[in-house]
Amino acid sequence: MINNYIIYNNEKIEYKINRGKRKRVYIGVRNGEVEVKVPSRFPEEEIKNIVFQKANWIKEALKKYPKVEMVDRKYNQGETFYILGNIYRLNIIYSNENNISIDDIRNTLNVFIKKSYLIDEEKRKAKIKNMIDKYYLDVADREISFAMEKRIKELKIMPSSFKVRNFKRAWGNCSSKKVISINQEIVKYSRNAIDYVCLHELCHLKYMNHSKDFWNMVKTYMPNYKLAEEELREKRQ
Repeated sequence: MINNYIIYNNEKIEYKINRGKRKRVYIGVRNGEVEVKVPSRFPEEEIKNIVFQKANWIKEALKKYPKVEMVDRKYNQGETFYILGNIYRLNIIYSNENNISIDDIRNTLNVFIKKSYLIDEEKRKAKIKNMIDKYYLDVADREISFAMEKRIKELKIMPSSFKVRNFKRAWGNCSSKKVISINQEIVKYSRNAIDYVCLHELCHLKYMNHSKDFWNMVKTYMPNYKLAEEELREKRQ
């Protein structure tokens, strides 16, 4: 629950505070929510002042990143799914086996499921969900590994490790121990977007901030990175 807010030009701007072991204050907007990351003992009155000073920027960011309600998946015939930036329609095929394949010509996500699932609708939906979730994770493991290995060779920078995780907010994370984690949801976006997120986190191995030097490094290796950022602003489910 968000209890913190300011009034700016007769408008209410709500925000939540995230305290942790950090030295600086960061303000972020994602999916219609404002989050202020601050050092553990940072005074609330100072947080409010910073939010007030950044109010115009926050209002513009909220327009770019409005809250998107999650789709209540039914896993029915014809439902749409994003895979590597393309839209596919679910095509359920009753068969003698459980399997998944992609038809790029017809833009369909073919899910072959055993005929025994015809009897119980709830079990059918649960099985299809499980199969699609596993498919996403398999694709994410493959695509992220490929992008990371390519950029590691190019930048000649090596993380202590990298892994695929399920984040609620961030596309990626680089810890102080040089462990890079990439959000598995990135598989719904293009390979260019995946490449950008991997590059972004690898650049944090050299610059643990979003300074001018950091962005110059990103731009050096990916001059059109803003196109990927623009794509990542779109909520895909």
